[in-house]
Amino acid sequence: MEKNSYVSITLAATTLENLGVLKDLAEFWKIPYNIHPGSEQVRFLVSSGIPSEDQNTQKSPTIIIPSGNEECRKICRQHGLQLEEKEENVRLPIAPETFTSLKTRVREFQGAQLTPVLATDRITILNKLKGTESYLLSLDIVGEYTNRIREGLEDPVSARFRLVSLLPIPYSVIPEALRNWSLRRAYSTAGENEENGPIECLRTIFLASIVLASKRPIPRIAFWRQGKRFVMTVTHDVESKKGLEQGTESLLEVEKKLDIRSTWNLPSERYPISDESLHRLAVAGDIGAHDTRHDGRLVLDSFDDMVNRVVQCKEKLESSGDTIVVGFRSPLLQHSTKLLAAIRKAGYEFDSSIPSWEALSPTSLKPHGIGTVFPLEVDGMVEIPVSLPQDHQLLRIQTLSPSEAVEQLLSLSRWIRGIGGVCVVLVHPDYEFGNREHQLEYTRLLGEFRKDPECDIMTLKGVADWWRKRRSTFVDISNGSARIRSLGNNLDLGGLDLEIVVGYASSGFETTRIKTSMGDDLRLGLENVTGGQ
Repeated sequence: MEKNSYVSITLAATTLENLGVLKDLAEFWKIPYNIHPGSEQVRFLVSSGIPSEDQNTQKSPTIIIPSGNEECRKICRQHGLQLEEKEENVRLPIAPETFTSLKTRVREFQGAQLTPVLATDRITILNKLKGTESYLLSLDIVGEYTNRIREGLEDPVSARFRLVSLLPIPYSVIPEALRNWSLRRAYSTAGENEENGPIECLRTIFLASIVLASKRPIPRIAFWRQGKRFVMTVTHDVESKKGLEQGTESLLEVEKKLDIRSTWNLPSERYPISDESLHRLAVAGDIGAHDTRHDGRLVLDSFDDMVNRVVQCKEKLESSGDTIVVGFRSPLLQHSTKLLAAIRKAGYEFDSSIPSWEALSPTSLKPHGIGTVFPLEVDGMVEIPVSLPQDHQLLRIQTLSPSEAVEQLLSLSRWIRGIGGVCVVLVHPDYEFGNREHQLEYTRLLGEFRKDPECDIMTLKGVADWWRKRRSTFVDISNGSARIRSLGNNLDLGGLDLEIVVGYASSGFETTRIKTSMGDDLRLGLENVTGGQ
């Protein structure tokens, strides 16, 4: 391999579904890859399943991700290895003092022919077969990723919720104190979350394995614009007329002082919304849809009825002519693949209804989440997970004071900052933070983000637009250099930064920034590498 060249990564799999997952992992990091190397020599292969001779004719260095017990046993027979299967809590650093973890089944290869390459204090995750250029992963990160995303997109309706939904009155008629009491009882029996960003952990294993096995720097496109480390976005679900007329005023006073634009999600038919109120919020940020009646029954509707409801909500909010509504948030953070398909069909560009992790889902009455604090694309639509606990759960279910709630939100946000994700703040103007007596605490919460020079503050629409822009780019490597290119001819590449991952160690990824001149030329050569995190 040439001294000043980047590694050429080829992805391969035994099924198209698994190949799609590998592409998703590579696209998340925005590293250069191909799936059809053609006449170009394959320099590094990442394969879900044992690669065929046709997939690796050049006998290139290869990471093998076994996709089942039979493949693991076949590898053991071929190389005289042993296999130990066990449940483990895998914990890996992604950045200094920032760890990801997941609890999963590990198939750990053992034998004198193996050299550990990536390991925790309990298990070896990646081994090299001595005398070969083959590397074996002990986790099926492809299958695990597939299952977790699939489960995260679905929040099954509990029998109790389904029974309540059959009542001839909306759930909101039930006294709030009784509803909160019921949720607190369910919350008290919910188990603690033993994982910390499980999807991020799988993504870390993917990139760390490539970095360590290839022994080459890996160029990638940074997550956020203009070198920012992470993003914060403020969102409000306005659930009552009182919240609209009083709570929004208090929240807006704080946000205007801090120069923060937020996203206001409104139910179109639960209470009267004047054109004046709509205009006031549209000027201060973006308007999002929050169903029509907010009665909790949306997720139980037929597909056609779902589409009709979310279309009706969009059209009603847009009827004043003041705003275009392109984002949706479901009441009670309800979600399913069917509902996401209905939202997409109704013409929305993004959704923000799935929690990264919620200690208690009001719908399933169980802990639930999708396990990532980054946006993801679901069948062509951007999903922005609600990455921080919503104020209702902190204040009304966990019965924290506003000050205690702020402390918990800031503590969790520091972890998200460490991995470079999106801090999605969900504050209802209907609850404590919408009262003027708690303005100082709300100011303290938002002020921590505003004064952080590495934080980029956007609306949900801004996050979705940026993620689509980044999604439409790729890293082109040639002649020992890397360049950001776009899939379309007219895409503005402004704000996009290239980074080089030069290593992985106990402090996570070691990333080097490149000094470049201002302008359109984003070509970066290894000779330009300078030190720095």
